[in-house]
Amino acid sequence: MDLVNIVYRYVNRFINSEELIDLLENIDKIKFSKNEIKEIEKLLKEVKKVIETVPIKLDAVEMNRIATIDHMVELFGKNLDNGNLDDKALEMINKQYNQLLKDRKKVKDSGPRYEKLFELLTNFSLYNQYCLKMDDYELLKFITQYISVPLPPNITQESFNDLVTVGIEKDERESLWRLAMNYNSKGKDFTLIENYFIDKRDGYYLTELISAVKEDLNMEELIEKIINTKDNDFIIDCGNRAKNIGIFTDEEIEKLKERIKEEKE
Repeated sequence: MDLVNIVYRYVNRFINSEELIDLLENIDKIKFSKNEIKEIEKLLKEVKKVIETVPIKLDAVEMNRIATIDHMVELFGKNLDNGNLDDKALEMINKQYNQLLKDRKKVKDSGPRYEKLFELLTNFSLYNQYCLKMDDYELLKFITQYISVPLPPNITQESFNDLVTVGIEKDERESLWRLAMNYNSKGKDFTLIENYFIDKRDGYYLTELISAVKEDLNMEELIEKIINTKDNDFIIDCGNRAKNIGIFTDEEIEKLKERIKEEKE
C-alpha cells in the first residue's frame, strides 16, 4: 500500500519529484521481497534519470494552481488589511495566508517531467500488481482517503457500483460521499448512493452529496424520491439543510413545501 499511495500522490500532484525520490528511498523495505526491493531500486534510478534529463515547464494545471493561489492571496490580504477582524479570525486568516505564500513558492512538477514520470510510475509493474491486490473495501478506503483528486483510479461503472455496495454493507456514509466527490463530472451514476441516503433518511449526507455533485444528479427525480418517502420530518430536514447551503432552487424548495402542505391537509 505504501508504494501505491506514493504513486497516487505523485500522479495527483500532491508531491513533486524531490519528495517522490525521498519517499521511494525511505519506503519500508520490510514489506517487500528481495526481488520487489530490486524493482523499486530500479524504478528509483529511472526516476532520478528523468529528473536529470527532463525539464519542468508550466502546463495548464500548474498555471491554474498558481492563478488560484494568487487570487486567494489577494482576497486574504484584503481581509487582513480591513482592520475589522477579531483576534481569532485574524489568526486563522493570517495562518491560511502564510500557508498560501508557502505553497506559491513550492516548485511543482509539470509539463514534460510530470508527463514522463506519470508514464513511468503508472506503468510500473509492481505498482499495478499491488493495485490489483486490493479488495473492494480496501480500494474504497484508499480512494476516499482524499475528499477529491484530479485523477482517481480509472474504473468502470460496474466496479464503481461494487465499491458503493461494500460501502453500503459497512454503512460507510462518509466514504460514499467522498467516493462520489472523487468521481464528480467523470460520467458516473450515483443513484445507488442517493437511494441509500434516502432509505436511511440521512438528510445530512444526502444534501452533502447534492452539494458536491449536483450536476451529475437528476434533481427532478431526486426531489420526487424525497417527496415519495412521505416522511415529513425527513422532507423538512432536507429542505432546511438545502436552503441553508443554497443547493435547491426556489422551485425545488416550493415543491417540497407543497407536498408537506398537502400531507397536513
